[in-house]
Amino acid sequence: MAVMDSRGIAARHLPRHSIRDSGAPAKLLRRIFDEVCLDEKTSARVTHVIDEWFDRRRAAVNSRSVTILLWRGRVDAAVSAMAEGSRRPSSAWLAFWYPDLGARPAGPVEVVTGREGLRVLTAFLGEHDEHAATERAEQVLRRCPMGEGALASLSSALTTLVYAGRADLAARWCVPLLEQTTAHCDPAWLGMFAAIQAEIHLRRGAPEEAETCARAALSHLPMREWGVALALPLAGMVAAKLALGKPEEAARYLAVPVPEATFQTPAGLHYRAARGEYALATGSPEAALADFTACGETMARWGMDLPGIVAWRLGAARACLELGRDERARALAGEHLALLPPGPSRARGVALTLLASATSVYARQGLLEEAVDVLQAAHEQQELARALKALAALSSELGQHHRARLFERRAQTIERPGEEADSDACSLLTDAERRVAALAAQGYTNRRISEKLYLSVSTVEQHLTHVYRKLGISRRLDLPAHLPW
Repeated sequence: MAVMDSRGIAARHLPRHSIRDSGAPAKLLRRIFDEVCLDEKTSARVTHVIDEWFDRRRAAVNSRSVTILLWRGRVDAAVSAMAEGSRRPSSAWLAFWYPDLGARPAGPVEVVTGREGLRVLTAFLGEHDEHAATERAEQVLRRCPMGEGALASLSSALTTLVYAGRADLAARWCVPLLEQTTAHCDPAWLGMFAAIQAEIHLRRGAPEEAETCARAALSHLPMREWGVALALPLAGMVAAKLALGKPEEAARYLAVPVPEATFQTPAGLHYRAARGEYALATGSPEAALADFTACGETMARWGMDLPGIVAWRLGAARACLELGRDERARALAGEHLALLPPGPSRARGVALTLLASATSVYARQGLLEEAVDVLQAAHEQQELARALKALAALSSELGQHHRARLFERRAQTIERPGEEADSDACSLLTDAERRVAALAAQGYTNRRISEKLYLSVSTVEQHLTHVYRKLGISRRLDLPAHLPW
C-alpha cells in the first residue's frame, strides 16, 4: 500500500525546458519592458514580479525533479540535488516514501479541507493510534474536494484505513471514490487505485478480486512508469496467485525486476512479504524467514512496526513452524496478537489459529474455539472455515469423532453456501432455542453453551430437546449449519 504524489507520477509531467533554460525568457521579458516602459518605478516593479515568478517556477521544477528522481529510485542523485539547494519534496511525502531521508512532520493533524490525507497517514505511522487514524481518514474521504492534490489525499486516506486494520471501511469507500475520480484520473492514478483495491481484497479474503485489480493496475500504467511503486501491484498479484494455488504464475511476477531503491520504501515491505509467502508455498522456509525478518527489522528502524502494514510476525511464525521452532513461532504469534487493536477481526482470528498450531494438542482447543468465535463475529467466512477444519482435525486426533464431524460439516457448509438452513423450520424456534441450536451446530458442548449463554446445563438440554422435536431431527449432527442468532 502506498500513496502517489501527483507531481511525481511520471517524467512526462516535467516542463519541456530545463531548469537552466528558465533564465532566458526572464531576461527577454525584462528587456522588452525596459524598452517600452518610460516609468522607471513601473519598470522596476514589473522586473521584480518577473524575477519572483521565475524563481517560484524554478523552485517548483527543482522540487518535481527531486521527486521524480526518488520515484525512479535514483536516491543518490536526489540526495545530491537536495544538498546543492534543490527544493525538497513535501516533508510528509518524503517521510512516507523514504523514511530514512525525512523525519515525520511533528504535531497533531486536524482535518479541515480534506487535503490532509498524506499528513494523516504519516501521523498514524508515528502515533500508532488506529482509532484516531480511522476517524481522520474518514474525515478526509468525506471532505476532500476534487481537483489538484485531491487524489494524493484520497489514496493516502484509503491507505490509512488499510494499515489501521479497517479494510472493510476502505472497501466501502472505494466504490463512490472510483465513481467520482475516474474523470479526474490519468492512467497512473487509475493504476494506483487498482493496486490499493487489490490489497483491500487480499485483506478481506477475496483473492480472485485481488488478482483482477492487480492485473488492472499493471494494465493502466506501463511497468517502466511505476518506478519504486511497481512493487505494489506485483506484490498484490503474487499474493493473489498464491492464495489461488498458482505458485508457478506467482513466480513469473517475482521475476520482474524492481528498482533496488524499492527496499528503502514501504512498497518494498509488501514485496518482501509476498516473496516470503512464495518461499513458504514452495518449500523454502529459511528464505521465507529471512524476508519476513528483514521486513520486521526495517519497520522497527522506521518506527512503524504496525501489524496492519505487513503481518511479518505471522509469516515468520509460519516459517518457524516449518523449521520445527515452535517456541519462537508461539512468541511471534503472541507478539502479533498483543499489537492488534481490541475487538473481533480477521487479523485476530488468523493469529489465534496460527498460535494454536504452535501449542500443545491439549492447549490448542481453547485457542481454536476462540478463533472461531472471533472470525464468526467478524463475518470472515473463509478464515472461519479454516479454523473449523483445524478444530475438526484436532477433535479427531483427540478421539472426539462426533465433534470432528460437526466441525467438518460446518466448514463444508461455509465453503458451499448453497446448503442453507430451512428458513421455515428456523422460524419455528424461539430466540433462545435458536441461539442454543446455533452453538450446538458449531460443535460446542452443552456445558460450553451454558457458559457462553449464561444458562444452566439442564436449560440447554431442554432447549435442544425442543429444537429436535420442532425440526424433526434426532441428533446434533442433523442441525442446520447456518442458524441465525
